[in-house]
Amino acid sequence: MSLTVEVVPVLDSRYTDVSPFLKAKVYTGPIEDEVMPGETPPCFLGAWYRKVVSSKDAWLGIEGVIELGEFTPDPKRFNLDGRGRYMDVPSVYMGGKAQFESDAGLGLNLTYLSNDTTEELTYSSPKLAYRPFWRYIYKDAQDIKGNVTRREINSWNVANPRALMYYYFPGDKIRMKVFSPMPNYLQLHIEVVETTKIPKYVELRKKYNLPGDKPADFFSPIFHSGGQGIEPAEFKRVNAIDQYGNEGFHAKMTDAKVSKATWSAVYLFRRINGEIVKVPFSLERQISMICPNKEAITVNVLDPTIGSETIELHPEKTKKGD
Repeated sequence: MSLTVEVVPVLDSRYTDVSPFLKAKVYTGPIEDEVMPGETPPCFLGAWYRKVVSSKDAWLGIEGVIELGEFTPDPKRFNLDGRGRYMDVPSVYMGGKAQFESDAGLGLNLTYLSNDTTEELTYSSPKLAYRPFWRYIYKDAQDIKGNVTRREINSWNVANPRALMYYYFPGDKIRMKVFSPMPNYLQLHIEVVETTKIPKYVELRKKYNLPGDKPADFFSPIFHSGGQGIEPAEFKRVNAIDQYGNEGFHAKMTDAKVSKATWSAVYLFRRINGEIVKVPFSLERQISMICPNKEAITVNVLDPTIGSETIELHPEKTKKGD
């Protein structure tokens, strides 16, 4: 007899207590049997990005405070697919991998310009706000021994564009977390630390009539990520210029750029002595990647003990053709 069990890919926060990750204290003491980072993996093709990834160990998540940079598109790379959009789009995100890779964070996305959200956005609508997204892979059924009996599903999700309280702008300082609140699941949390002072975004945000002209904190659903919380896992942070239709191919040359973004502190979550704590994501705990070309991205380390650095993305400085 073959017994199959359905995997529930999404839960809400009623199913578990996430407060230990919200209240975690910094731990700087020794960690017994900590696994240190190994060799640097090859760059993934299709984007320009700065990535810092941990070892695969008993990590339960990652947290970082970042001031978001501002994107300047390349006018030469507009409407190349006939959809009336720029082919480059920036993102700032985190992720975890035990069995499969999961990504969650912010991507510059279609943006309403006032609190009138009655019209539908289109590919050619402006992209001015960073909006939350989360991507994960799950198997929709497996037998009692864990063997796959049906397909793997890659699920891509973005916060509703009409949820104006979840628009985050260049210059906003936010605290981003991706953590495992229960076995086999992850969750994204975005907390506003300080709002932007860049005049055009200050004025745009006023048009949304938000309480105090301030965006709200965001929680994603708790989404499936096999092995999290029960198997060794690695966690990462990424600043990227992604390119539509180019995943798996060499990054296309572009004059698009992202101004300085600043990570002021980054931590990894871990359970130590029965308590969830956050461990500094210091330089010795990092695998550092700049892809596909070091000239394309400027990284300035500010405090190596807490993973603090500034990042500027400017692929045009590589001076190479497509």
